[in-house]
Amino acid sequence: MKTLYSRSFTFLLLFALAACTPQKPILWKVTPTGLMDHSTTVLGNPTQTAGRGGANAVAFDGVDDGLIINHNPIADVDEFTVEVIFKPKVAYPNNVEQRFLHIEDPANPNRRILLELRLKENNQWYADFFLKSDTGQLTLMDASKTHPVDQWATMTLVYKDKKATGYVNGMPEVSGELEMQPLPASAKTSIGVRMDQRSWFNGEIETVRFFKTALLPKKYSEGIPTTTR
Repeated sequence: MKTLYSRSFTFLLLFALAACTPQKPILWKVTPTGLMDHSTTVLGNPTQTAGRGGANAVAFDGVDDGLIINHNPIADVDEFTVEVIFKPKVAYPNNVEQRFLHIEDPANPNRRILLELRLKENNQWYADFFLKSDTGQLTLMDASKTHPVDQWATMTLVYKDKKATGYVNGMPEVSGELEMQPLPASAKTSIGVRMDQRSWFNGEIETVRFFKTALLPKKYSEGIPTTTR
């Protein structure tokens, strides 16, 4: 009887510990040639530059620089977290709409995710998150919540149970509801540009992180992460 109790207690303890263990992210350290483990189409001439604290980043010129990666890191999941660490440059009015992360299967444009920004004339920007599914679409942005260009920032999109929330530097800014169907493994990911090669990003991108679960940014990141974890 004691042995049965001991085994049951051990199982419950291991289950509890597993539930409390933070999920490790799928971390993409962006390089000018894409990712080592996934085929990448390089557009234009992205260049390596210095990121935060000696880290490497990639500079995109806002004209024809971009990366299209033949991989979807959040394939077939019904909840997710996507985060980009980036620094937009002064590019108004040439690059007002910049779509710098885009996940979509080219064969099924009815399902896609985009992280975007909008530039304003006073060297400020505001976040724009977009989701599209078989049943509808959702745009999340608030032009009154602005941030300065030429500074590192974090944008995070979290989705679970028909609710999407957009964060900037760990703080929630916009939210809405949409029934989002999972994106298939055949989807691709573009960085620095929309997948159909328009709305180019002018600035630098250091890392992209993906979680196959919905997380609150404040639970794993206080503002802009000083290190990638």
